[in-house]
Amino acid sequence: MRDLEIEIRNAVKSDWENMWELLQLRGGTDSKELAESRFISMLQKDEHFIPIAIVEGKAVGYGWVQDYGCHLRSGKKLCRFHDLFVLQEYRKKGIASALFAEIQSWAKEKGATWLQWNANPTSTHFYKKLGFTPIPEEEEGFPFFEIEFKENLASAKPSGEGD
Repeated sequence: MRDLEIEIRNAVKSDWENMWELLQLRGGTDSKELAESRFISMLQKDEHFIPIAIVEGKAVGYGWVQDYGCHLRSGKKLCRFHDLFVLQEYRKKGIASALFAEIQSWAKEKGATWLQWNANPTSTHFYKKLGFTPIPEEEEGFPFFEIEFKENLASAKPSGEGD
């Protein structure tokens, strides 16, 4: 099998129909109209990042991460990783890893101290394969993972500081 050429880019408004298909296959969606409204709103906010994976002109996966901002007491910034989904026929081809790498890069660029997520039990092996070890579960059945970006520990500042 030849290597796939994978393009990972920020989702844009014109990606909506492709995103809707992916969201439906991922599951847990409500109405198309409400999901579209949220998608468009998130695209316009700096605290959300939705990378999309394109192979041969087709959207085959997406991710979603959110900048939660600085912790009230510590001032350290947290990003929460919500979704990572790749179409079944495109799995095990490096697409999820490429999406996850973009999510990590985005969180680091945002100055995050931590990137946290709860994994779907069926995807836990994927994160372990990438070298991450789950922390005791917050939510039963959904292993908790956390990356601490050591280089961002000293530089995490509340937004507006120094203005």
